[in-house]
Amino acid sequence: MRYTQAEAIGESPSLESQNFAKIALPEILPQLLTLMQKQDEDAEDDEWNVAMAAGTCVGLLATVVGNDIVPLTIPFIEQNIQAASWNSRDAAVMVFGSILDGPEDFVLTPLVHQALPTIIQMMNDSHASVRDSVAWTLGRITDLMISVIVPQDHLPELIKALIYGLQQTGRIAASSCWSIKNLATGNDNQVSDMQTNCLSPYYQTLLEALMSASETR
Repeated sequence: MRYTQAEAIGESPSLESQNFAKIALPEILPQLLTLMQKQDEDAEDDEWNVAMAAGTCVGLLATVVGNDIVPLTIPFIEQNIQAASWNSRDAAVMVFGSILDGPEDFVLTPLVHQALPTIIQMMNDSHASVRDSVAWTLGRITDLMISVIVPQDHLPELIKALIYGLQQTGRIAASSCWSIKNLATGNDNQVSDMQTNCLSPYYQTLLEALMSASETR
């Protein structure tokens, strides 16, 4: 029985966390971050590899240790997100997307707000793997942190990036569709008549881009 469930009914949990992941985090995380830079230039989209496995571990660690993972990953992200090596840029974006589920919103909100313009612009990266990671990370942001998106500040460039993503192949286009769906269903900035919202100016353009993408698949 989990702690929260046991607490709700006034019982002691059958299992108690020993905080093994939190204790080991300073030793494990640097190794995982290094492995995330080991992408294979010729890997197939659906090919499981060391970098993907390491990224999955980082995401799982974030859900377990919460806020503690943030100060250990931010220096890596800042150092690599605009690096000359595509492997480093790709790893930085993947790490950022991976830590969005676990830490509390008050910790993540200023970080996402600061990083979002840079991540949006990285949809134009010269390397497809980086664009793939950017599209996935934007999907995570619009899914988990949509309240951070300020329509007048972020939407014009974000919509452009997602439409560009729809013109790509495979996972980039799929992740761009995911972001558009998140924006449409998670938007809470509707006006009182409930007939329009901050996405309304972009509906025609988005519909045309989605229809065009569907015709080419």
